[in-house]
Amino acid sequence: MKLRGVLVGGVLACLALTGCGDVGGASGDRPFTLPVGPTRWDATAPAWLLDGTLHVGERTVELGDDVDQFALGATGVYWMRGRTLMFTSAEGETQRVEDVGWGNLAVSADRSVFATVDQSRGPTDRYGTHVLQAAAFDTRTGEQLYRTPDEEPDGSDDLADLYSETMPLLQGVSTERLFFGSSTIDLGDGSIRPMTKDSEDNDVFEGYPETRFADGYRVGIRGEGRTRRVAGSAVYGVGVLSPDRTTLFDTGRWPTDAVAYDATTGRQRPIDAPWEHFTLVGWVDDDTFFGVAEDIDARDDVNPLQASQVVRCEVRTLGCTPVSPVIPTRELVADESPYFLVESDQGQL
Repeated sequence: MKLRGVLVGGVLACLALTGCGDVGGASGDRPFTLPVGPTRWDATAPAWLLDGTLHVGERTVELGDDVDQFALGATGVYWMRGRTLMFTSAEGETQRVEDVGWGNLAVSADRSVFATVDQSRGPTDRYGTHVLQAAAFDTRTGEQLYRTPDEEPDGSDDLADLYSETMPLLQGVSTERLFFGSSTIDLGDGSIRPMTKDSEDNDVFEGYPETRFADGYRVGIRGEGRTRRVAGSAVYGVGVLSPDRTTLFDTGRWPTDAVAYDATTGRQRPIDAPWEHFTLVGWVDDDTFFGVAEDIDARDDVNPLQASQVVRCEVRTLGCTPVSPVIPTRELVADESPYFLVESDQGQL
């Protein structure tokens, strides 16, 4: 099944700290160029990929079927094809950026900062494996805001083996901070702060609780039944708090009931979506969120997800309006199943 869950005019601008370089990306050890497009679009609009066509609000662009993950920037979309980072502008012009090696992407809530991991350059171990680096860019100009400084690995290091066990992951990015590996990185001065401990002795990134991501504020939650409350630790569960901090979503399991919780009282409220399950994707603004309504048949052990639909919802009423067609899930036959993908910092749904 291909059902999964996370643009000719003008010359593409390709400003970066190292200049334009080749269309296919910089070579050698120089940081690669992040492309940007000539115009901006509404990057916070509800977006989804269906059978190779990316829908961003009222606009559509063709990406093709080989899209594993995508993140919207101010002037286009950054997406992964296997190990390769690609870019398509809002006008629909596509170019290869670089073979970064891993599909680990993140974007700030306002879509002005894009981050990825890169294993295509920099220091190598004795076997020729590059040290994994994190890089962050301004999606409006292509300017590189940060890259992990070069550091030679120890002579005995086998990075391929090391990363297979403890690969540093990109946990998110904002206009001020990059959360990577076990550290919080200040994009302004490049300073690095290691993780701290919460009340339950769990690791927490400094600055993470007060950072708004594309899906809201990520918080710990606790409660059961029809009640959920924000908790000081994620040991009991994980959730997302709305930008205005009034509404709480339990995102710790799938399928997720189509409900939200009052952040003050903890009481459950139904989301008026087409079906009884809903996966939160992101926020259009402080008053509007969007996600995927899901028709789940728990009796079907092979294919419980029967259909999906992208919907746009109001925080005040929790009423939702469909913005995509109903996307049915057929039998598990690759050439018959629709290829459906939404943006997610955490990967595919």
